[in-house]
Amino acid sequence: MRGNKCRPRALCGLTMLVFGGISSYDPGMIDTFLKLFNLLTRKQKREFYLLQVVMVMASIAELISTVSIMPFIALAANPDVVQSNQYISQVYALMGSPSHELFLFYAGAGFVALVMFSNGLMLADHFLLSRYSARLGGEISNKLYGYYLDKDVLFHSATNSATLIQRVMRDSVMMGTSLIAPALKLNARLFSILLLSALIVWVDPMVAIATVVILGSVYWFIFYIIRGKVYRNGKKISELGQKRNRLLNESFGGVRDMKLYSFEPTYLRDYSAATKSFNRATADNMILGDSPSYIVETAVFTGMVLLTLYLYESGGGLQSALPMLTLYGMAGMKMVPKLQQSYLAITRIRGAQAAFYRLYEDLKAATGRKAFGEDAIEPLRPASSIELRDITFGYRDDLLPVFEGYSAHFKVGEMTAVVGASGAGKSTLLDILMGLVEPEHGGIYIDGERVSSELLAAWRATIGYVPQEVYLTDTSPAANIAFGVKAEDIDMDRVVEAAKAAKIHNFIESLPGQYQAAIGERGAQFSGGQKQRVGLARAFYRQVSVLILDEATSALDSATQADILVSLKNVESEQTVIMVTHRAETVEFADQIIRVGSE
Repeated sequence: MRGNKCRPRALCGLTMLVFGGISSYDPGMIDTFLKLFNLLTRKQKREFYLLQVVMVMASIAELISTVSIMPFIALAANPDVVQSNQYISQVYALMGSPSHELFLFYAGAGFVALVMFSNGLMLADHFLLSRYSARLGGEISNKLYGYYLDKDVLFHSATNSATLIQRVMRDSVMMGTSLIAPALKLNARLFSILLLSALIVWVDPMVAIATVVILGSVYWFIFYIIRGKVYRNGKKISELGQKRNRLLNESFGGVRDMKLYSFEPTYLRDYSAATKSFNRATADNMILGDSPSYIVETAVFTGMVLLTLYLYESGGGLQSALPMLTLYGMAGMKMVPKLQQSYLAITRIRGAQAAFYRLYEDLKAATGRKAFGEDAIEPLRPASSIELRDITFGYRDDLLPVFEGYSAHFKVGEMTAVVGASGAGKSTLLDILMGLVEPEHGGIYIDGERVSSELLAAWRATIGYVPQEVYLTDTSPAANIAFGVKAEDIDMDRVVEAAKAAKIHNFIESLPGQYQAAIGERGAQFSGGQKQRVGLARAFYRQVSVLILDEATSALDSATQADILVSLKNVESEQTVIMVTHRAETVEFADQIIRVGSE
């Protein structure tokens, strides 16, 4: 289902009916839920409607169990009710006219059985609802994560990772815990309240009207006052969560600079301030959600006293009023917690709306995204030439383009050096060549044929890329060299061979645990040169035909660099090497030199 249309109309109408009770508190919630509902898959919608069926069954069972208390209390208070009540009299006759004690026992056992059955259904409803909302929140998180992974490097370079982490790990999970789950619970609670209210209306309309007006007015008035505060707190919680993520990423990722310049107090102060505001907003929303229960509890107890006096004075004394009073008490015992839970659900939904609208456009875009392919990709290996033709590219419209009508030709099987001043666009050229950035005009040509968007994955599969700053995971040397390969599928012979070619084998062998040693987060226990050699080994492990080096040997000493470059030129296979470098001794190894910008 695409777009923001609800099809078929019958389902759309039912969805609006399901959440219709919310509109009396905040009409904006209807818009939120319709938007969320339109983002669901067909399977998720089917499960949603199945939950509504279970909810209706549980609510009806609860109503029946509540009503069943009346005959039991009536029998206990007045044995003569067997003759005066035609329904009880008929049941009594069908059971063979047992003794009063035995009939009372049967009535009590029937009441307990109905309560057990209704509570069992409500437990099943709660179980299914909790599983559904938690899974839905997880699926939203997965959908967003896939959407952001699919975005190009320009998007990631322009977007703070703390923002993406907040959206994928926290805001999306909040959709399940603070939007979807409360909404489904609210739906169930409102339906139960409706049935219980109908029961009281049937028994005594005046008491029912007074109860609904008083309790409904209390909750509506409180929510009307605090709804803006709850929404602002929800928005603040999301924004402060993002800020805390950013501070943690910056301080832990740049720990050397932080310690060198003694920025620890600054980061701690900013984090503490954000945490204080975050916790205050969270606590305020919890308080605002729980506070009406104390007011309503006072109103309920006062109402019970007044109801007792009303029934007593209406005639018949306490004996005749007892079954009715018990019914009201049991209905109240079930209704008041449901009213409080409904109010709490509404405040949680209100608090989560800000996070939802932060995610909505991305979720809508992610809904139509094509799934990643799981099949193995056949590399598109060049046989004669690699070209960039008539490339035009700029980062922003208000800046001069980095390239305008630029073309370059790379000879297959040779080593090409890309040189130029800092900021001339050398790394950008490599990003375009690898298909990580799409130019405004022009394209990549392999053996004279243009690489279409459908062939980009195949082209990337033939490339090995080693940047100046190599990213290492907090695993082992073997796992880093075979980056992206499952542990059970790693070919250790290839790992060792790649490490030897990158001149890192001897160092790894000296580590405790050797190829299975822990290397720390981002390779904290490796030097810059050792990280670059692991990056080279990673490229060698893939056995690619095109190797792209972006200042990948800048941290190596001249002798080690020379050994690696000589081995690259002497390999038996026709491997194409394209390298960005500022070092004159590196350029000497190149068969071809391409200049970018003006020197």
